[in-house]
Amino acid sequence: MTDELETRLPITPGARWSFGTGGIVWGVIWNAHYFVLVFYSQVLGLDPGLAGLAIGVGLIVDAITDPLTGYLSDNTRSRWGRRHPYLYASVVPLALSYFLIWHPPAFVTGDAPLFAYLICCNIALRISTTIFLVPAFSMVAELTSDYDERTRLLTRFNCLVSVVGNGMSVLMYAVWLVPSEQYADGIMNMEGYQRAGVFGTVAIAGAVLAFAVGLHRYIPRLIQFKAPASVGIKQFFRQVHDVLRIASLRSVIVSALFYYAGTGAYAALWVYIYSYFWEFSSYQISFIVIPMVLGGLLLPPVLARFTEGREKKRVALFGLLGAIMVNVFPIAMRLLGMFPANHTEALFWTMLTLGFFETILFLFYDVCWRSMTADVTEQNQLETGRRNEGVISSAVTFVTKCANALGTLIAGTMLTIIAFPTGTAVGKVPEETIFNLGLVYGPMILVIWLCSCYAINRYRITRVGHSEVLVRLADG
Repeated sequence: MTDELETRLPITPGARWSFGTGGIVWGVIWNAHYFVLVFYSQVLGLDPGLAGLAIGVGLIVDAITDPLTGYLSDNTRSRWGRRHPYLYASVVPLALSYFLIWHPPAFVTGDAPLFAYLICCNIALRISTTIFLVPAFSMVAELTSDYDERTRLLTRFNCLVSVVGNGMSVLMYAVWLVPSEQYADGIMNMEGYQRAGVFGTVAIAGAVLAFAVGLHRYIPRLIQFKAPASVGIKQFFRQVHDVLRIASLRSVIVSALFYYAGTGAYAALWVYIYSYFWEFSSYQISFIVIPMVLGGLLLPPVLARFTEGREKKRVALFGLLGAIMVNVFPIAMRLLGMFPANHTEALFWTMLTLGFFETILFLFYDVCWRSMTADVTEQNQLETGRRNEGVISSAVTFVTKCANALGTLIAGTMLTIIAFPTGTAVGKVPEETIFNLGLVYGPMILVIWLCSCYAINRYRITRVGHSEVLVRLADG
């Protein structure tokens, strides 16, 4: 049945890019991680520790909604298949919750009201993101069983995550957060964040619709595997338990937990590092991000060439280890007094160049990790007779969102520990505080990401092993 459907409805370049439009959604939301902490702490005046905690509170919600959404989408039966009802249902709440994060009402002022407001908006955004991302990632394993085609689908997705996420940063610094008569420091421009919020809201709504409509014709292919068991609490826990028994899935989950905790902290502190630590102007940062956008654009041809005939695990490890070196090295050298000084052309061109390699190496890991997760589907089917793409996908979204929140919580806590002042412009923070920022950032990120490398190295599904599982499933 699978082979027949794949022949009748091949994965065309258009289908790959339709799937890739989902990356626009995640790119916009991911970009928010770079700015939400600085927006609420520096612009609105919320204590950074409370801001990080407000974002971290969503962990509790994710622990329930992610696996539940995965289970329900696995067991949904409708004329639109298992996934599309959730995709269409996510459009309005996803766009609205994103808009509200950047537009708190004027009466919401002070730590307690801002803290409560951010918690509510964050929870709403997390739930609606889950309703979209869990079914979206579930479709990777349903669209194709081909080892390399899954990587190609996720390459397009992550290509647009990177291009849109980094492109939003270019626009933030080149258009929305530029200095003005009212705001000598563009980082403090509240209206700029809100205009970006409107832009992101429109992009999210359009991208969700493009994803769902673009892949609508594949619904017959996506509903070929129907869960025979009735929906219920007992079946829910049984299917989650069966999925988590797979050792390779546990390894990618643990690896992703550390990876996204590190990138969550990195994203939350990115503005602090580039604006306060390196003291780049908004104009300079807008140029520094351009090679990062280019890295995303070049990802499909570069990764296709690099993964040809290679194991996904090896490519993921190469990418993450390389990205770690590029990310941590400048901070370490600066602390040792062996890096170009601030406000020099040497520093600008060095960081501009390193940004390109950092971006593309991180994407190597992210694409391969997600593709490795999809390959667990057939192993689960072999062991249980079920295809729990949704439950497996929920592990992806749960870990990434929880780890991102954890990273933001860590970042906010670190800023509180080193007494980083709120409402303070670049150049006005004490030098000792700036040094402490680099001192806690570098070693923390290094240790977290190395733990991710160790965990993913325990993944055991190979290219040959995956082919053997497909043969066994075909033979019945």
